[in-house]
This record gives sequence, structure tokens and C-alpha cells, in this order.
Amino acid sequence: MKIKHLLCLIALCLLWLPGKAQQLSVMTLRNGATVYIWEDKSKPDVFGMVAFKVGSVDDPVQYTGLAHYLEHVMFKGTQTIDALDWEKEKPIYEKIIAKYDERAATTDQAKRDAIDLEINELTREAAQYAVGNEFSQLIDHMGGEGLNASTGFDQTEYHNSFPPSQLEKWLEVYSERLIDPVFRGFQTELEAVYEEYNMYNDNRGSRLGEFINEQAFGSHPYARPIIGLPEHLKNPQLSKLIEFYNTWYGPQNMSIILVGNVDTKTAIPLIREKFERIPRRAEIHREKQPVPQFKGRTEKSAKIYYYPMLALIYNGVPSNDKDEIPLQICCELLSNSQKTGILDKLQLDGDIMSVGAGQNAMRDAGVVMINAIPSFDANQNRWDSHKAVEKILLSSLQQLQNGEFDETILNSIKQNMIREYELSLESNETKAYILASLFNTGSDPSEILNYKERVNAVTLDEVKATAKKYFTDNYLALNIQEAKNLDSKGKKLKKPAYKPIETKKGEMSEYAKWVESLPAPLPEVKYCDFNSIQQKRINTRSKLFYNFNPENEVFTMTLKYGVGTHRMPKLEYAVALMNNAGMLPDVEPLAIKRAMGELNVNCSYAVDDNYMYVMMNGYEKDLVKACQLLSKQILFPKLDDKQLQSLIGSAFGSRQMENSDISTLERALTSYVLYKDSSDYLQRIPTRDLLDLSITDLTTQFQAATNYECEIYYTGTAPFDEVYDVLSKNLPLKAEEMPSSSPELRTREKYAENTIFFLPNSKATQSKIYFFIEGKPFDVKDDIAIEAFSDYFGGGFGSLVMDEIREKRAMAYSAYGVISTPSVARRNFLFQGFVGTQGDKTLDAIDIYMNLLTDMPSMPEHFDVVKTNIKESILSAKPGFRSASAVYEAWKRMGYTQDPAIDKMKKIETLKFEDIVNFYNENIKGKPIVMAIVGNPKDFDVKALEKYGKVVKVSESKLFSESGF
Repeated sequence: MKIKHLLCLIALCLLWLPGKAQQLSVMTLRNGATVYIWEDKSKPDVFGMVAFKVGSVDDPVQYTGLAHYLEHVMFKGTQTIDALDWEKEKPIYEKIIAKYDERAATTDQAKRDAIDLEINELTREAAQYAVGNEFSQLIDHMGGEGLNASTGFDQTEYHNSFPPSQLEKWLEVYSERLIDPVFRGFQTELEAVYEEYNMYNDNRGSRLGEFINEQAFGSHPYARPIIGLPEHLKNPQLSKLIEFYNTWYGPQNMSIILVGNVDTKTAIPLIREKFERIPRRAEIHREKQPVPQFKGRTEKSAKIYYYPMLALIYNGVPSNDKDEIPLQICCELLSNSQKTGILDKLQLDGDIMSVGAGQNAMRDAGVVMINAIPSFDANQNRWDSHKAVEKILLSSLQQLQNGEFDETILNSIKQNMIREYELSLESNETKAYILASLFNTGSDPSEILNYKERVNAVTLDEVKATAKKYFTDNYLALNIQEAKNLDSKGKKLKKPAYKPIETKKGEMSEYAKWVESLPAPLPEVKYCDFNSIQQKRINTRSKLFYNFNPENEVFTMTLKYGVGTHRMPKLEYAVALMNNAGMLPDVEPLAIKRAMGELNVNCSYAVDDNYMYVMMNGYEKDLVKACQLLSKQILFPKLDDKQLQSLIGSAFGSRQMENSDISTLERALTSYVLYKDSSDYLQRIPTRDLLDLSITDLTTQFQAATNYECEIYYTGTAPFDEVYDVLSKNLPLKAEEMPSSSPELRTREKYAENTIFFLPNSKATQSKIYFFIEGKPFDVKDDIAIEAFSDYFGGGFGSLVMDEIREKRAMAYSAYGVISTPSVARRNFLFQGFVGTQGDKTLDAIDIYMNLLTDMPSMPEHFDVVKTNIKESILSAKPGFRSASAVYEAWKRMGYTQDPAIDKMKKIETLKFEDIVNFYNENIKGKPIVMAIVGNPKDFDVKALEKYGKVVKVSESKLFSESGF
């Protein structure tokens, strides 16, 4: 007893944090697991995470991808979760394990194929003793949101948010999943992972990241893709996965993290009760592997990206190294969010299209990367050379290496880092990931508290010494070139002839019944109060919306002008230039940026279809000066012609690559299907006309936009009247503003029959399939029926779409089907569905999805989960204090006069399964279905699409206005 008591005293450490009623508690359980509880009663929910100090770096060389595979199958239950009769299922499961070992022992593909079919039959047999997807159903039933997991190089996390009243159930289920896990449906999950691989294979950003890591880390496991090598993905062994789990998923390698509205005193005994059941494992001895050190200049090239890019990579430091913060300050001195860095000047002057610098500090090693996109000369239709870009980068880099910066600039950089860190701590999820990273690297939790002090303690001499130490003549130069087409990486695999896996849907394991019976305290119901937002008119139409900041001293302000690119297409380019604008008569852009930096504020401009935004954040002590400086820039902007030419070149360059980017083709096709000639890609300024853009015209466009009425959203600590006085006197708001008609929603194309638009692309690994059904005008009285249908049909892991498409048949990694509601009342809602699948599975996936749409399965046994999920979500889904005022105004535009949760809670009590069926019958069944497909016509019979409706083959030229000369 004395020993236990001593352990309790040593284990618990309380750290009081800035912000109202926040504290961080850290403890170690008897089995070695580490617990972090970050209590913040101002939050409506709890973000829970279980993180493991293991990632792809720990994959065996001959079995890469195990860490990621394991993350997937950890959702498949245990000997209790999902299990209807484990004693009968167990021998079948053991046969499946043995079959995978048998498969691995032969290289004869015919024998492997035969074994795969045997495994499929065994999996179908085992499924008769399993519920299927019960873990996610348990999370749904407690009102959990955002259930997910992620695998990195060094760590793996499992997480979701949940209502505070469900703490015991969450701890129970998350601990139980670690006791005797059963990796059911391994075969179908392998297919899902390969679909994920196909998805990354079609994404040039993913391919670029893999190439950079491969070159930067050489023989170190960081050089391998996290998902695994393609030759290993389809040659798995379940026994190796079990071995990997037993090695790495012990409690000494685990952290339990709770952030948000959680009571520490209540949580600690529950955590001990639930997680100390997990037995301690053998100690892990991980040997740190060396990372290659660059010697001299090394150059590598690859045709892999959308446009040319140069990356200069230097050896950096691992996370938690004493030089990590000084090195980060060096990177910020080069390029930062305020655009005050040495390299930022190159972009502000129009010498480079884009530039950035940053470090990636991981557990074993780190790198520093400077990346730049060359300028594009639209008149000559060519990019600047990599050689020219490297020359000017190295020339500018010498300023850092030589210490050519002063204390003033250094201090503004440090204050910007601190402010951004404070803003990041307002997110439960971000705080959880910070804690997981601390655990992964063995860092002291006090680092969260003293981050400000650690940054401020870095001296000018330390930064100069760090710059000289790491930015040397030893670096890797990666010359990334544009690729008109990107070949598939790895062997293209045919779809397997597997039969679907039918589990016992609608049944519950004894364990699930017990969990459902656990009493939960009645949730504390807190509704949003629209009247909590103080507001007051400024001038004729503009209005200030004010909310108090309970967390820190950082204010945020957004000026939302009532016009956008829908009425003023050129505003897109005017706003882009405003982000790098100077000030008349002769104040240069860098001088403005640094003046903002000295006031410790950050300012940016943005625009969408309906609104133009000016956004600022900083500390209120300099609010007056910040507003005055901002006003001068808005009233007297100095736009730069060299920047304009760079911007035009950027537009030319990106438009030339549109036809080779799958993601852009998807967006263009769906926009065309929904809006035809009003598509974003057809209504934009034609490419030839971009050359006619002028500084005078764009300046006029921007200033015309500021003539419109403005909504000002302010969050801070200063009293409302004081803020009103400062803003009304120091912001450039016009006395007689023009009235706004925003938001103006485009009218969607009407279809009288099923229509399939097919865009052929011979380089696509996957087919991207979208489904649309036009709805009726949205009315708030239908909101619960819409949410219930979306949740039931295709809104989560337990939905019909995910069950039929992914769980039973492994047709896709990603699939959904939900109702999208408009931003204003009385405009039509829209059904939107999606499946991304390997090309040769296209027709199968469409057939399954169309069957769901035309004859939705009736599964009333799922209704209780849907109802409970919605109810708990309503209670915990509240906007944060910074977004509250804007969210309340958005709710009003949709037709709500009070917190939607008030009426939703009444409606949910009377909701019946028949309401979901009725919604389906009235709004989905029998309605014209429109499909948009991007895929490789060699992978499936395109003519077979005629089975589903009228087929329209679309050419890329029809989707875009001019893409270039």
C-alpha cells in the first residue's frame, strides 16, 4: 500500500496554464502508460486521443506499411467488441492467419490467387459471428464526432471528440480495444489501403513529398512512404501484424490524452480503472538510425510536379534538440506569415513567384527546406531557370549567414511566433497533438508553459551562430520540373474476385449491450445566446459584432465587405496584390510588412464569390496604430507592376497544368455539371485577357469593393465601447456605403433524367465518381430529417454507403453521401455523393451506389445509433468564441432566430425511423441522378454506363476557359 501511495504522489504533476480555468495534469499509470489531462471548462466537448510511440520508421524492412495497416485494423474489434460468438469465430480466425503465412511462403501467383479465394471464404464464414463496425457504432452512440486515426513516421494516434457526459464510456471503449484485438476483415482492409495508395498515387503533392523524403533521408526509414512500398502492400502476413502489435502497442509506449471540458478529479480514477487493465509489455529497445549528412552541393532532378520548383535542403535537428527553437527563428527570419523575411522580399519584389522556409524536426532527425517557385513570363511563355532561382536564393541566404539583421526584426519575429502559438492553443485538437508530440519525443510538458520564455530567451548572437552552423555549403538541391503527365508508380493490380463480407448487422455483442447500459450523467445543456454578441451600427449600413476573448490577449478582426468575384471577377487579382501591397506615395511592401511586425499584428486579404475580407490579429495595446496603418494601406494602396506580371505568370502557369491535374479536373467537371456555363472555370477571366490587367484597373476594383457595406467581426478583451470607439474612428469605412446583395447563390442546372458526364483521363489510377440529386428549398423545419438521413445514408463509418462500398467489398478508401444545405433560406439543398475507386472497379462501385439511391435498404435497427449520435452532437457542437458572431449571423441567414439546437432537441425526441424513410421517398427516390466521372476509359467499359442513364462524354476543352495560348 505504501508503494502504491508513493507512486500516486510521484505520478501526478499539475501545471497551471494561461487562460481561464485551464490546467494540465500529467501522470504515469502503474503499467507505464502516460496520461495527459488538459482541463478547459470553456470548451463544450472533450477531445480524446490514445497515441503510440510507433510509426512507419519502425516497420520491418521487408514488411513496410505494417504501422499503417495496423492503424486500419484497430477499428475491427476485439474478442468482445464486434464478437457475437468468439469461441466459434476463433478457430476460423486462426485458419485465416495460417493461410496468410502459407501465402507468404510461395511465390507462385496462381497458388496465391487460390489462397486469396480461400481466405475470402473463411472471412465470410467468420463474419457470421461478428457484428461489423461495432467500435464506430459505439462511438456514434455516445455522440462522438470525427472518429479517425493517423500514422506518421514516429507515432500513431487514435482520436475523436465526445460530450463530457460520455467520459466513462469513451475510456471504457478505447481501453477495451487494446485488450485482445481481433483483426477482422483483414482482406477487405488490404484493398481499402491499396485504394488509399491509389489516391496518393494520383496526387502530385503526395508524390512530391515522397520524392523529397527519399532524397533527403537516403537509407533512413524516413525515406520510405508512410503507407508502405507497393511491393509489400499486396503481400502481407497477418501474423506479422499481430507480432507488430504485441511489440509496439504496450502501455509503456502509449499516452492517453484528454483535452477540453473534462474534470480531472473525476477522470483520474476512471483512467486508472480502465487503462491499468492493460498488462505491461517487454521493454522496447529502439536503436536510433543514422541520417546521411550532406557533403558539398548535391543535385537531384525529377519531372513530378504541376510546375517547376526548387528545393534547397539542409541537415537540421531532431525534435527537442537545444537548437530547435533557434533554428526555427532562423527559418522565420527567412520567411514567415507576416512576409517580413529576407526571402519574402524576393516575392514582394516580384523576383520569385513564391518562396518559403521551414524545418521538419522529427524524433531521429530533421531537415531544413527552402522552396521556391520560379517566375513565369506570360509573354514569352516560359519559366525562369532553376539555376537563376538558386543564385538569388543563395545570395539572399548570405544575409542570414552573415547575420545581416537587427534586434528589432528579430524581436518582431519572436513575438509573431508566440502569438501564433497562443492562437493554436485555442484548439482542443491542436493541444492534443502537441501533447502527443511531447510524449513521442520525451519532452517535458512544462515546455508548453514556458514556450514564450524559451523563444524570448534566444539572443541575437545565438541566432547568428545557429545560422552559420546549419546554413552551410553542404546542401541538397532538388530541381523539380513540371510533368505533363504522371505515370503510375508500382504495379497496377487487377480487382480481386472476392465475394462481399456479410456481417450480422443489427445485432449487438454482449459487450456493446453492457456499454450501452452504463449510466451517464445528464449532460449540462448550454445553448448559444445570439444576444451575447454585442453589436452596433457604424455609418449607414456597416455593423460591428463584438465577442469577448476569455483565453488570451490576442485580438482578431475581420472586415467582411459585401461584394466578391461574382460581381467583380478582377477582384481575385486585386486582392492577391493587396497581400503584398505597399502604400502611396513611396512606402515599399516590405516596409509595410515590417511596420506591422513591429506592432506585432498580422494582416491578410481574401475574397470569395460573395465577400471580400480583410483579416487582422495581434495584441490590443497597439490596436489604434494597427488600424491606422491598415487604413492607410486600404485608402492609398501601392500595387506593384512587377508583382502583377508575376501574378499573371502564375495564373498562366497553373492554367497550363490544369489538364494534367486530376484534382483540378474533378473540380472543373463537377462545377460544369452543376452550373454549366456559370462554372467557376468558365466564368473566370479568359487567359488572354489577363495580359490586359493593369495596376490602375485593379486598384480601382479594390477600392470600389471597399465602398460596400461591411460586417466587422471583432474578438478581444478590451470593452465593447472602447473597441467601437477605436474602430469607428480609425477604420476607412465609407459614410454612405453601397448596399450588398450577398450572398448570391448560382442557380444550378436542372436535369429531367439520369445523366452521366464522363471525362476520360488515360493517366488516372482511380475513377473519381460523384453523384448529385437536386433537392427542394431548405426550411429549418426539415433540419433534423436532413441530418438523420445524411447520418444514416452516408455520413460516417456506420452509414449504408461506407458499409456497402468499403466494409463489405473494399471498393473504396473514401465514400460518402450527404445532404448539403444552402447558406440562405429557401434555396435548394443538394444531395452529394462520392466514391473514389480503382479504375477496374468503377462499374461495380456505381452499381452498388445506384442501388442504394434507387432502393435504400431499410435498417431500423440502426436508428437508435443515428438518433443518439445527432442528439449528443447537437449538445456539444458549439462555435468557438472567435467564430461565434459570424456563425450566429450565418444561422440567421439560414432562417434561424435562435440557437438551432433549441428546436432540434425538441424535434429529435419525436424523430422516428419513418422520418428518414419519408425524407428519402420525398427527396431522393425516383429523382434524376446526375453523375460526374473522371477515369481511365481503358479500365472499364464506358458504354456500360448507359445502363444508368444518358451518357455525355466531356472533353477537357469544354470545362475551362482558355488555358493558355
